[in-house]
Amino acid sequence: MPLQRKLLALVIPLLIVTVGITGFYSYTIASGEVVDKIRQAQMSMALKTKDQLDFVANNTLSFANYLFLNPTVQGMVMNGDTPQRRDLVYKSLLPLMVTGETIQSLILYPVPGDDSNGQPFTITQTGIASAISLPSFQLTSYYERLNASKSKVIWDMLIPSDNILTGDNHYKLVLIKNFKSFYDYKQNGVLILGLDADKLSRSLFHDKGYGQNDGDGAQFIVNERGIVLAATDISWIGKPITSLPLVKQELSVDIEAGLALDALKRNDSFIVSDSYSEVTGWHTVVIQDRSTLVAELNHIGSATVTIMAIVSIIAILLSWVIARVVTNPMKKLMHSMKALQIGDFSQRVSFTGNDEIGRLGYLYNSMVSQIKMLIDDVYASSLKQREAELKALQSQINPHFLYNTLNLINWSAVQKGDNEISEMVVSLSQVFRLSLNSGNEYALLEQEMELVRHYLFLQKKRYTSRFSFEIEMDPIVSKLQMPKLLLQPLVENAIIHGIEPSEGNGIIYVRAYAEQEWAVLEVTDNGPGMPEEQVKRLLGKGGIPLRNSNTVVSHSGMALSNIKERLALFYEQSVFDIESREGIGTRVQVRIKQGVDGHVA
Repeated sequence: MPLQRKLLALVIPLLIVTVGITGFYSYTIASGEVVDKIRQAQMSMALKTKDQLDFVANNTLSFANYLFLNPTVQGMVMNGDTPQRRDLVYKSLLPLMVTGETIQSLILYPVPGDDSNGQPFTITQTGIASAISLPSFQLTSYYERLNASKSKVIWDMLIPSDNILTGDNHYKLVLIKNFKSFYDYKQNGVLILGLDADKLSRSLFHDKGYGQNDGDGAQFIVNERGIVLAATDISWIGKPITSLPLVKQELSVDIEAGLALDALKRNDSFIVSDSYSEVTGWHTVVIQDRSTLVAELNHIGSATVTIMAIVSIIAILLSWVIARVVTNPMKKLMHSMKALQIGDFSQRVSFTGNDEIGRLGYLYNSMVSQIKMLIDDVYASSLKQREAELKALQSQINPHFLYNTLNLINWSAVQKGDNEISEMVVSLSQVFRLSLNSGNEYALLEQEMELVRHYLFLQKKRYTSRFSFEIEMDPIVSKLQMPKLLLQPLVENAIIHGIEPSEGNGIIYVRAYAEQEWAVLEVTDNGPGMPEEQVKRLLGKGGIPLRNSNTVVSHSGMALSNIKERLALFYEQSVFDIESREGIGTRVQVRIKQGVDGHVA
């Protein structure tokens, strides 16, 4: 793919993704702020409505307490329901109900006597009304819930179809409580105070931001059974939450109405605020459709798409121009490189400017000049290489000449019956053979131990009875691959520093064995030993460099340093250690972590 298309393929998606992410982030932040502000406004509205509901409920409770203290009402309940007493109660209560505009109906069931039929005292704002008898009321669910209440006080809603208040088609929000005697606090009746649900809805919800025909949001009051008691849309009164047009598509038809409010709070499609009334036990709910609220933010998405289109067009044009500026010099460079590829070293490019392209041209010209010089140098050095190869071939003759000469001496010693000289010649030949190792840099441990054995044999002939040696090797580690001439310098140091200074009875002990995952090589002598400071210098821990020491110590230190460096290069894990005590001897130990094939290079 040409560079121009690569720039377009890389730059344009990057810009589109950047603009898209920016637009999405802006939309997310804006929608979150809108939802938070709406939620705060809803909660404030729910609290305000709940306070108004509590105010109405407290007024209703106060009116119930007034009835309890009213001697006229108490007289009618305690002494019997007669037309005269009913007339007194009616004249006493009707002005309060008309002027209060809160309580629209009152039903008072006295406890019936033997001569009573249980007919209640019933009054509305329009005058005397009629209601079902006490025995009939005791068969309703309202009376059942009243008896189940610990406080003997409940807040509920009368449904017109129950026909509790004869001829009244309004849903009634009612306070139902036992009416007690003023003197002995014994129950002597049942009191029902009612408020029209539609009138309460208009009083609470109108002119509060939600109209009756507002399909985007709503406010309503719901009881613990999930029944709507008052709402912005009066047609919702008396229905369960699950049947409301605003939410029925989002809730399961199988969910209980009492659990619907909690389900709405968990539904992300709505913003729901809820305030609980401690007086009535009802919930004041404000709900709005989230998608409708954030619909006004859709212009951010439209603006993002427009910006992405404009940026894409500009990016295409700029990328094309930039690619032309960059690729034209590249094409010149490519043509020059093709000519250079077929051997034309006179190629040069001329790029103006001191930018990256200009510097690239300068470096290319320099590279062509250097290549021309290198070719000339290679041609000149090829002759020298041939001469070096001839010398290398000649140098390979020397080891063979040495082996042949030593074999001739060995044969002559055997013919003359001098077995000692023969053994010495054979050992010397083996030392040379194993040291050279056919030019290989590495050897097996068993080959290194054989080299040490021949070397010690020759040194034994030199020093006669001044020392003895012993070599021990565990077969498990015999195939360990290692750098050649790793043990021989250690044995040589043992002879130079341990045997030569001694007057006799020297011992050199060379040992190789396995210890768990480690191969351990040891060279031990019973020579004069070394002070602790010298051991630290040999291990590289002392403060005095070896070149400032005497010649013998410096030579030994360089040999040991060479061994440590080769160990570090050849093995991933190795340990080199020296233990020495003056008058007792010295032990040099090499520990090698064995790998799968005996070593890890």
